[in-house]
Amino acid sequence: MTKETKAGKGRKAGKVIGILALILVILAAAVIFLLTRASRSMNAEARPVEDYDTRIVIWENAAGNTGESKLPDMNIQQRSNPFLSMLSFVTAIVDKEYRDVERKVDTFTYDYEIKGGYESETYSDTPYLIPYLSEGSDRAVIVIPGGGFGYKSMDGDTGESRDVAVTLQQRGIHAFVLHYRTNPYEYPVPYLDLQRAVRYLRYHASEYGIDPGKIGLIGYSAGGNVIGTFINTVQGQEMFPEGYGKDEIDETDDSVSSAAMIYPALSFRYNVPMLFCLFDDEQVRDEGRRDELLQLTDLWRHLTSQSVPQFISYGTKDGMVGMDETLNYIQKATEAGCSVKTVEAEGADHGFGQEYYMDEYLTWLSSLWG
Repeated sequence: MTKETKAGKGRKAGKVIGILALILVILAAAVIFLLTRASRSMNAEARPVEDYDTRIVIWENAAGNTGESKLPDMNIQQRSNPFLSMLSFVTAIVDKEYRDVERKVDTFTYDYEIKGGYESETYSDTPYLIPYLSEGSDRAVIVIPGGGFGYKSMDGDTGESRDVAVTLQQRGIHAFVLHYRTNPYEYPVPYLDLQRAVRYLRYHASEYGIDPGKIGLIGYSAGGNVIGTFINTVQGQEMFPEGYGKDEIDETDDSVSSAAMIYPALSFRYNVPMLFCLFDDEQVRDEGRRDELLQLTDLWRHLTSQSVPQFISYGTKDGMVGMDETLNYIQKATEAGCSVKTVEAEGADHGFGQEYYMDEYLTWLSSLWG
């Protein structure tokens, strides 16, 4: 056997090992994801959103709602198995390479969000906040759960929503958990929902005793992406669809004084197929347009958040969104003059708990707000 032949076989073996390693990482992340949500049913008997009865509807005539059916816009596999559709979704959205996963994404959203009763079959969903008020506080944090833009983790689980809000509440901070719109709603709808939430709190600040200069954000995974995108490309902008009629709340300032992103997806480069959750499927399939969408969602390319102190916590073993893009964002943001506090969760995978970051986050907040 020649040296060239041996080298070729070595490269092929290395490639196979690399592919197998990626598959194992994806499956491990999927298992963790599923186990943390194993108690949840994905049908009409689904576990309700915690404290749903206290929700505050922040947008009656929400921008992007048409009242039309979502189903013609969705590629749904009939007679799907809810557990398998969840597993397919989790594994489908993790990849550095493009794959057409529209049916997997839409089937999961339909099984989980629509059949589960968390969202409607029509484009008529109303974003809302669930309040956890702390008596005498003048500060507030909006909590944005994750879910890969295919669903919201607060729909049946509490780790990225109520649990965080109660911790903040107990530490003297008003907390408001945001239920925002996701697939099949497209960009920029989820980000407009956060913009509306900020404006809603500022508009009603006196009613809650909130200092408008002490409104912060904390988001998880895709919720971290919602925050990162908001503070860099949406804040201060008007991105409403044509024909939308603004109200008084839409005229309110949308500034925030802090932004925390926990195991965030700050780029889609590690989750290229997840583009199907947020953009038109034909645009995602088009190679040229897909590259434009990836550049649009590379947040380090659009840094305008120098006025917003940022807190970022990431796991060193994150198999869902990786670590490279997070570190790249931190470096580029720091070079651009942004104030970024980082907390590394050593050995932690995606979805790690409050014990890794919460104390440092609260200390950081106190340093900003006094």
